[in-house]
Amino acid sequence: MSKNGSMKESILSIFLKKHPQLLQESLGFPIDNITLEPRIAYNNIDIRGVDSLRRIPVFIEVQITKANRKYLNRIKEMIEKYNESVIVWIARSFDEEIMNELKEWLALHPKKFVDVYALSLHKDTTSVLKRLNEMHNLDVYENLHLLAELNPLLTVELENKQIHSQHCGQMNTNPPTIDYNRPEDVKRALLRKLRTRIPYFLNFHYDKKTNQNDRILTIGAGKSGIIYRCSAKDVRNLAFVEIYFDIAENDWYEAFKGIEKELVATIDKDLCFEKRRIGVYFKPEEDYEQTFVKIAEVFRKMIDGFSPYVLGRKEIGMAVSVEDQEEYIMKKFVQVPIELPEQPFPTEESYRVQMEELSELLLTK
Repeated sequence: MSKNGSMKESILSIFLKKHPQLLQESLGFPIDNITLEPRIAYNNIDIRGVDSLRRIPVFIEVQITKANRKYLNRIKEMIEKYNESVIVWIARSFDEEIMNELKEWLALHPKKFVDVYALSLHKDTTSVLKRLNEMHNLDVYENLHLLAELNPLLTVELENKQIHSQHCGQMNTNPPTIDYNRPEDVKRALLRKLRTRIPYFLNFHYDKKTNQNDRILTIGAGKSGIIYRCSAKDVRNLAFVEIYFDIAENDWYEAFKGIEKELVATIDKDLCFEKRRIGVYFKPEEDYEQTFVKIAEVFRKMIDGFSPYVLGRKEIGMAVSVEDQEEYIMKKFVQVPIELPEQPFPTEESYRVQMEELSELLLTK
């Protein structure tokens, strides 16, 4: 997927999640329960959904560049790995050589219960995504309508149908019910509320790792070493929202402490600063839904308060000692570009998910 800090492919995935009817119009069947970057069999899938009529999973690989052999190999791997599924390859365009190679491979490797589609993007998609990518991160969501103006956004270049029209799979098409006695279900429900209340914070739209032994939901803040954390009820029986700073990012923590009064006034009067954590901690409501609403309200204010600095919209003076000033200036302003060969896999967003998981693991030590 994207490289050099680009979010273009992520933006396209979020748009398709928001407008599943565009996928339905191209593929000819409804897609429900869409998730982004879910982890399936130790691999991260760009987009995962469900064909709700045939009860079959749909796996979508998103590429905004011209189709190439590296992605072709990825599609072949997906076809071989995921039985009883629909595999969709979205790319900017497909040349005759790649398309013929895919067709020949499909003819030699028939899969009785796998349908394969190749969809190309509107010729202006790249320029629109570039425009969105250049916007501030918090402004992208409200401008996704720019992609909706491309008609048609998706064009079918290949249909390889192997699944019988009357076949019905075993997949449950209904979203799982929430069991509030299970911490992982509580986190899923909380994340769903955050997506609804704060859709413009893009990291909420991705699937998150959950487990039954952890009550804390971890969200990347947009910079390595800085993460948001929240819980509807932790081991102390407290609900909270906080932003955590890795020890290597202590300068950021100290800088925010320098504007503590301003942050308290705009976020919450009970905003606490301690141990490289800045957060609001409170007793949960008796009803989980009410607790989720309060968490979302606090989270929105924290994102509006901290993210403009973390994501680069605003500058904040770092509190550093005189002897560290020269080293700090070099760290803040000098960046040496490193040229790396293109490595489409693992994807940039997969790396982001791995870093969030690593951050969560480090916090438990």
